[in-house]
Amino acid sequence: MKTNMPLTKPIRRFISETERILDTEITLLRKPEAPPGGTLLDVYTYNVDKNIILFPANYIGLLKDFVIAKQCTHLLIKGAAAKKSGYRILSYTPDSVYSGMRQVYLDALKDEAKKEKKLPVKKLIEMLFILYRQFHEDLNELPWNPIVNARIYHRMEQLRKTQLYILLKDGKQDMDEMTDMMDIVPRRYFVLDKSMFYARDLYLAKTLPSDKLMPVVNIPQMKKFDHLEVKEMLTTRWTHTAWYQSKVFGDVMLTIMEKHLSVDWNAESTLEYYASLYQVGVNLTNALLAYMTMKDWFIWENPQHLLAAQEQAATYEKAALKKIFGDLIEDS
Repeated sequence: MKTNMPLTKPIRRFISETERILDTEITLLRKPEAPPGGTLLDVYTYNVDKNIILFPANYIGLLKDFVIAKQCTHLLIKGAAAKKSGYRILSYTPDSVYSGMRQVYLDALKDEAKKEKKLPVKKLIEMLFILYRQFHEDLNELPWNPIVNARIYHRMEQLRKTQLYILLKDGKQDMDEMTDMMDIVPRRYFVLDKSMFYARDLYLAKTLPSDKLMPVVNIPQMKKFDHLEVKEMLTTRWTHTAWYQSKVFGDVMLTIMEKHLSVDWNAESTLEYYASLYQVGVNLTNALLAYMTMKDWFIWENPQHLLAAQEQAATYEKAALKKIFGDLIEDS
């Protein structure tokens, strides 16, 4: 481990354990520009020659420890997969981008037909790839969140209060995303986005366990569903709202999560154990993709494939728009 900063014994042991299992070395760096959740630059995903964990320069104490523990757990899952079965992530191709953007467009048309005030065509076109990329990013991150957090909760008791604070903050932030664009984003995709985070937070609320993480307790738009009688909840007034629909879809997604996340979170730390957690995450991702009818939107590929695809993203978007709109889209 390369660092000149003071570390508590538990987190130092966790880092040493990670290095031993993966036969690697970890470098810790404080960076003012690092995101609140920290960043993991690892040899399995990026073109780098060492594993680096970055976290905000103002993070100290247990806040710093939790970010390090979270990124070490991510590193263990990635590294174990790379060494055992091959590490893959969701990537995309011109064909998968077209499939996703075309479906978003068709769903947007259904919504637009019901509106009095139509969305300008230019904004509608711009939204297609933005939404596609949003779900790509979420599905490459969200399924792993409950896995990492459940493991940390059961392995590092001293971090539980800090973990709860961060999860509560992140949950509110994730549920706030897109709320200012509810009138623009097709209802289906707003609902699916909220459903994923609702299911994740409800799973964590049950697993950690903490009532404070319950979406109907800490998410303002969902508080109205707490303690509602079934008869009242089934009235047209409630069932036509996007937030109620998010709860309904989210309850199904929670069932999917609970089915796939049947894991011994207290198991011994071995390469085989973390490789099994990787497979759990893959299976959960596939199940969510199937439920949301997005199986043809993305493909499982090595990280280098995604890095190359991201460089070609603008080209893929233009090609997809050309296939959807034909000559209505001008070449540029």
